Amino acid sequence: MGVYVHIPFCARKCHYCDFHSIVVGEADFPGLVDSYLVSLRREALYYRKLWANGPLDSLFFGGGTPTLIPPEKLAQLIAFLLAELPFTSDPEVTIEANPQSVTPQGAELLAGAGVNRVSLGAQAFQNELLTAIGRLHRAEDIGASVRSLRSAGIREINLDLMFGLPGQDLAHWRATLEAALALEPTHLSCYALILEPGTPLASWHEQGLVELPGEDEQADMYQLAREVLQGAGYEHYEISNFCLPGHRCRHNLLYWHNLPFIGLGSGATGYLGGCRYQNAPDVEGYIRSWAEGKPPYLTWEEVGRDQEMDETMMVGMRLLEGVSEAEFRRRFQVSLREVYGEAVEQLLQQGLAEEKDGRLRVTELGLFLENRVSAAFLR
Repeated sequence: MGVYVHIPFCARKCHYCDFHSIVVGEADFPGLVDSYLVSLRREALYYRKLWANGPLDSLFFGGGTPTLIPPEKLAQLIAFLLAELPFTSDPEVTIEANPQSVTPQGAELLAGAGVNRVSLGAQAFQNELLTAIGRLHRAEDIGASVRSLRSAGIREINLDLMFGLPGQDLAHWRATLEAALALEPTHLSCYALILEPGTPLASWHEQGLVELPGEDEQADMYQLAREVLQGAGYEHYEISNFCLPGHRCRHNLLYWHNLPFIGLGSGATGYLGGCRYQNAPDVEGYIRSWAEGKPPYLTWEEVGRDQEMDETMMVGMRLLEGVSEAEFRRRFQVSLREVYGEAVEQLLQQGLAEEKDGRLRVTELGLFLENRVSAAFLR
């Protein structure tokens, strides 16, 4: 079980991003940060009273750019959450960061507060590609950040990489993968660029101002990532995620197993007590709500048994090990085949899934058509 904390502050919005975040202005940013951190503490104490799912073993700070917050203030928040919520003695504590936002001093402070894993938004190792998607860092910043983190004692390092970028070809992507491997991260996430409606990149593409690699070339990039990273000893354990043996991301496994978690912050989602909620993506409204002691829900729904089963299958099939029949039966007191017999047969016949060692899992073909696999379990 775990806790997700959303830090919705960015120095600049990337051209492809539709996550909830605000670009900060320097004048009022310190006061806004202080008010936001107070609200996060209030929200954490509120959910401490409601949490009844056992010890927490992961804490994940996402954004935005969490490391835009002064490291001493972020360290104080981390220490507060670890002390006030029922964490195990050795939780995984992850913070997302942009390469240029990590300093040696900041890394030392965060490590001292309990951070033991950092996910760096590297994306690419070619400066022209980074500029094309609106990133602020340069390729050389990535290695400098990794060295700062290691010097501070943080060994668990993930690099986020993106393919399908404007102007990117297979040679660029191979060079990015090789540069990433040279830094010896414990974990790598490889995501295809998605054109989200309303983002600058989507608009430019619609206007014919930006050309992207085609579907076949993106499939070749994905396959190249699998070959290169597995050849270097990384385990391909989730459709977009690779790790050295024993270094899977504990927190993200919560999502892929559809397990409860607490979500804190403006725009954050959470899932506890059989209910799924989302906070309104409004920083000032979030602060006002917690000043009054009220959760700032945008949506709140009770998740029924059928919906929980569907969601468990949809996210579970993203894992290359798939979904265990025994675990499904233990959780829902019914056989996976009894519920999804027809859907399973179709996937087997289409060559998108296979049954092996008591698990239903995607095939090589199913990896490239994951949306069709997931949709099969949405009743």
